[in-house]
Amino acid sequence: MTGKIIALAALIFFMSILHRGNASRILCVFPSASVSHQVVFRGLTLALRERGHDLVVVTPNPVRDPNLKNYTEIDVSFLYEENYETDYIELRRNARWIDWFWNVTPILHLFGEKTFDHPEFKKIYAPDSGEEFDLMLTETLYWPAFLALGKRFDVPIIGMTSLGLALNLQYSVGNPILTSHQSNWDLAMKEVSDSPTLFERLKNFYDVWKFIYNYNTEFMPAQHAIAKKYLGNEIPELGEIERNLSLIFANQQGPISYLRPNVPNVIEIGNFHVSKKIKPLSKDLQKTLDESKQGFIYMSLGSNVKSTMLDKKSRSEFIAAFSKLPYTVIWKFEDEFLPGKPDNVIIIKWAPQQAILAHPNLKAFVYQGGLQSTEEAISHGVPVIGFPVMADQDMNVNKMVSLGVGKKLEITDVKRDDLIEAIQSVATDGSYKQRMLNLRELLKDRPYDSLKNAVWWTEHVIRHRDVPHLRSSTADEPWYQRGDMDVIFLIATVFVISVMTASAVLYQLLVYSMKIFGNQQSVNRKEKLK
Repeated sequence: MTGKIIALAALIFFMSILHRGNASRILCVFPSASVSHQVVFRGLTLALRERGHDLVVVTPNPVRDPNLKNYTEIDVSFLYEENYETDYIELRRNARWIDWFWNVTPILHLFGEKTFDHPEFKKIYAPDSGEEFDLMLTETLYWPAFLALGKRFDVPIIGMTSLGLALNLQYSVGNPILTSHQSNWDLAMKEVSDSPTLFERLKNFYDVWKFIYNYNTEFMPAQHAIAKKYLGNEIPELGEIERNLSLIFANQQGPISYLRPNVPNVIEIGNFHVSKKIKPLSKDLQKTLDESKQGFIYMSLGSNVKSTMLDKKSRSEFIAAFSKLPYTVIWKFEDEFLPGKPDNVIIIKWAPQQAILAHPNLKAFVYQGGLQSTEEAISHGVPVIGFPVMADQDMNVNKMVSLGVGKKLEITDVKRDDLIEAIQSVATDGSYKQRMLNLRELLKDRPYDSLKNAVWWTEHVIRHRDVPHLRSSTADEPWYQRGDMDVIFLIATVFVISVMTASAVLYQLLVYSMKIFGNQQSVNRKEKLK
């Protein structure tokens, strides 16, 4: 018996050594000061740590768990202080997302510089640091300056987004640019309809290609200057690095997205942050929800958009609508006091959202359409009423409406009657709930676990030190060749010239014929006079 125990212990020890021998060192850079982004990235980094890899993670939302081994965090939470308080609701009223981007480029550049300036991070990328890595994992949204670190350490790079690919990245990796497709969250969704008119498509075509051009000729050079400032003058052009990313993990699951063609190195991920074990609610909140026998409504505008951003008129419309409901309303409201609060409304400054969504008495979720909140609602089978505000939120809510699991209302024009009707429809019509449950089962019915799949692909890149076989050559093609625009232009030009030439010839023939006809008529008259 003792011999078997010793043999088993030896086997476990041998396997642990073998496991560690396959471990790699990974540098992770996630500069976005948004917890909804960071929880997605954290899902993968912690899973990679569990696999035995050694990670250095630059993040504004560190786990701060001293028990985590092989997991070094560089805390850049000060970026939240640099992140100015933006009234996104007012922004929606006055500007489109694709135009607003240029107003925030200074803060994006500042984020990059502040992160590079962090003393602990400087020690990592210093030329004489002696640090070595096998892979870089980084957020690929609007911080291409960090891609230069891949060249500093001579490692393959995997990009990662907490939402669908932005237009600039679609172009960089060689995806077809579909200027009027519903998957383009960069455009205000009111600009992208299911059946756009010719004028709408012309406008979208202009807006999309103008954005891509300006991004590559204005924003990228500014980011390149930041990279040169901290990493030296020898770094290659950032666009070249971005075109050669090994993989991109895009948090956009097919069944809840507007499907579009992707190049092979775009890997679909999703639900990384959804907890398998829900933490219990506080005793008071648990009691309140348990006693809501007719059910309750939960409202939250997320972490970036806050209910306190609602103007007085919109807030009063929400209050008036909630006061007429037969349900308890749990409202994530970021202030101590809500003037005019009805008795059936309970405000909480911070909400344990997944635990609330898991409660069986919940009838509907009133939200801003964030992707992570959407995934949580689906995971718990809760119908939604969306008030999209920015970025991909219109796209997410539009998709939920198209699937019959929710309704959409406008945050800049809140009307109590519309809100009451939407809540009552979703809460009392069982078909919304059933379709949401069906959607949940559809997301679960896949041949692999999304997180394990992402870990596999990450290790695949490490094992082969890049995956050029997945890279599309369309990434190297100039913009006008992507959709054969030069060919179409040539054909159109030849056609127009041919039509104009033929028209000119016909016109001359007509004029000539008219002259001959006129001369003949004159001759006939003269002969008659004789």
